[in-house]
Amino acid sequence: MLEHPVRARLVSRDQQVVDVSVDRGYRPDSIRALAGVPLRIVFRRQDDDACSERVVFSEPRLTRRLSARGTTTIDLPALPPGEIRFTCGMGRYRGRIELVAAYGTNLGARLRARAGRIDGPLEKAATLWICSLPPIALLAVVALDWGTAVAAAGLALVVWVAACLLAARRSTRPT
Repeated sequence: MLEHPVRARLVSRDQQVVDVSVDRGYRPDSIRALAGVPLRIVFRRQDDDACSERVVFSEPRLTRRLSARGTTTIDLPALPPGEIRFTCGMGRYRGRIELVAAYGTNLGARLRARAGRIDGPLEKAATLWICSLPPIALLAVVALDWGTAVAAAGLALVVWVAACLLAARRSTRPT
């Protein structure tokens, strides 16, 4: 059963560490770590069960033998946000590592990162339009009436769609 995730300790900007006890399972079996920062996992094997001799990771795909009743250190490279699963050699013991963006990332940085993953021109136009609505609403409150603000929002949508479609068309032309 998965526990509440344990955060990896950030020991420097370039390294984070987590200790995992191996005794009829992994403790903790749920780890939260920073994406983009190498992760060192120190396994402390405390049982003689044949199942605990190896640990297998889903991403990157690797298998390591664990020292009998000792410690084994496994260094994972910096990876993007996502989930890594790990199991014993027989698949009975299970664990997971949740790689998350920086804990202190502000809302603006998260929104910019998400906007960078938007693919199509219509999705970009919709995102830009939504971002332009607060200034339009502010303008409506200060200088215009609501009917004019709705018209301005509609015009902004048409302009964003046209601009994004034009930009997408130009970027796909052969040079």
